[in-house]
Amino acid sequence: MLNRFDNANTKYKDSVFRDYFNDSFRLLNLCNSLLDTDYKESDLEINTLEANFFSGLKNDISCKLGDNFLVLIEHQSSVNENMPFRCLTYVSELFNNLVPKNDVLYHKNLIHFPAPKFFVFYDGDDSSEPVNRIMKLSDAFGGDASSLELIVHSVNINLGLHAEVLRKCNFLNQYSTLIFYVKLGLKQKMSRRNAIIIAINRCIQENIMKDYLTQKQEEVFSMLDLQWNFEDAKKAWYDEGREEERNSIALNLLNMGMTLEKIQEVTTLSIDKIKELAKNKIDS
Repeated sequence: MLNRFDNANTKYKDSVFRDYFNDSFRLLNLCNSLLDTDYKESDLEINTLEANFFSGLKNDISCKLGDNFLVLIEHQSSVNENMPFRCLTYVSELFNNLVPKNDVLYHKNLIHFPAPKFFVFYDGDDSSEPVNRIMKLSDAFGGDASSLELIVHSVNINLGLHAEVLRKCNFLNQYSTLIFYVKLGLKQKMSRRNAIIIAINRCIQENIMKDYLTQKQEEVFSMLDLQWNFEDAKKAWYDEGREEERNSIALNLLNMGMTLEKIQEVTTLSIDKIKELAKNKIDS
């Protein structure tokens, strides 16, 4: 039963969350659940940033709902207090993409943008992370929001914590159930491989994400395996201080297909240093 996963692509670069909600029907349901709106599929335009290698700028999910809202949704399995700043970089790029020509910025008339809404979904293992909390950009500069503010709504979507959005959006609830089953297998001392495979099969049997998982079993296995491998790497390498070791870690993550931003998060190396390592790797 498990052999069909032996040739799964271990360099698959997306996440299950990003891939699953990169679907207009599922994403629309999620956005309507978050905003208490009733937009139609024709109102939704997915505009998620797709990084080229040297830019590294890639958000999880973003979309425009008519002319009214620009919704950015990030998924995190580890707490990151810098999400407001990261969202600021993403929304700046998305707003730039909505301006047809740069010279419009210098015209007299006001440019109108859809109102941005920022959400982070957390499904890590930090028991101190509340179900709902607000993250503010102004916290980074002492709470002074007089000139610039950006507010992120963080939601802990771990199953059993009863986040309101899980009740409203069955797709998100099912995704959280898949992650819960993987964690359950790991707690039962299964290997990571077996925990992921058994979780996928259990969800299919219980009609959870069934169509998606049936079509993409091997890809989902690779994405989850890479996600857990990345989290294990972060825990194991967080305190490594020697640059030689951090360089080696960065090269390994480059080989795994990680983005520059993710590699910087693990190794604390500068983006320029990671680019240098990547260039030397290509030239050698």
